[in-house]
Amino acid sequence: MNGLQKKMIVFLGLVLILTGCWDQKQLKDTIFAASSSFEEGKKGEIITNIAIQSYTAKEIQSINKTYKTQAASPRNARVKLNDQLSSVLMYAKNQTFLVQNKLASKGILPLLDILYRTPESPLNAKYIIVKGSPGTILSLEQVGQELIGSYLAGLIDTAETNSQVPKETIQSMCTILFDKGKGLGLPYVKLNETNKTASVLGIALFHRDKFSGVTLNRKESKLLLLLANRKNKHMINSDKVKVDGKKENISYEVNKSDAELEISKGSAGHLVVNIPMTIDITINEFPHDHLDSKKEITLLEDHLGKMLQHQAYSVMKKTQKANCDFLGIGRELMAYHPEIWKKQNWDKDYRKITFKPKVKVSLNYKGIIN
Repeated sequence: MNGLQKKMIVFLGLVLILTGCWDQKQLKDTIFAASSSFEEGKKGEIITNIAIQSYTAKEIQSINKTYKTQAASPRNARVKLNDQLSSVLMYAKNQTFLVQNKLASKGILPLLDILYRTPESPLNAKYIIVKGSPGTILSLEQVGQELIGSYLAGLIDTAETNSQVPKETIQSMCTILFDKGKGLGLPYVKLNETNKTASVLGIALFHRDKFSGVTLNRKESKLLLLLANRKNKHMINSDKVKVDGKKENISYEVNKSDAELEISKGSAGHLVVNIPMTIDITINEFPHDHLDSKKEITLLEDHLGKMLQHQAYSVMKKTQKANCDFLGIGRELMAYHPEIWKKQNWDKDYRKITFKPKVKVSLNYKGIIN
């Protein structure tokens, strides 16, 4: 028996003992959810809505259909929804999950549990908190030429790119939800009844897995992301500045920013966190002009710096009201000041921190007119 024959015998033996794919799911027998929503139902149950993308038989054109059920849990809802469908429901292509603000205030971990336990879960999907009923948004089915699933995914992607909301996925949320030294913030949206669209309002702040009821508008959200060094590709702000006794409109783009956390103990024993932050900006709009004068530029930089500093202080106060450690002060204490962290009761002591933001603005590009 030569070497080739021996190899063939071994190969045939392996083929006989190898098992087939026991858990395969044929695409022809599967239907995919594009977006899902959860809201409070009666008797403690949850109303679940799903948007499913399918195709017309003649024109092979994408269409959207929404389904609704009420059940005790997300898994139970999937079972009930499968009873209404002609194929097996899967969530592998579900791009967005919408949760009613009232339901989120009771905790989102029970809703997320099934996603972290099933292998086909879309861990790159977005989790969105909705003011009011999220089912009314899914029932739009289509916005313009876009189906609702693609529209919502694009809406959040644009808000992330423009640094209006933090970039979070189902996977990245998991580490924050189980971290005592870090707070979660998620996109906050509502139905725009006039245009039949959804509008991004800002950020919903969480304490652990519960929505605190405290939200930031888009302007405050951008500032919080700057303080956390989480600016994305673009960030354009608009404000009013006082020049020569008059309020003037100004729009500027943040080119880059850098914020640091300097943690120390105050005289009363409470923590003091200094947040020095430098912001480099480009002027996009300023009708008052006179930006060829160094004196005018210095005055404008000082004014913007003081204004942003005051706003930053207010934003940090809101995170304390929500008990949401978005900047990860607790994580910094764990890593660099473990002796201080061991003495903290973070559920209570985060609200006692004295925050001292210090903002410095540098105007490095004034536009082609100057």
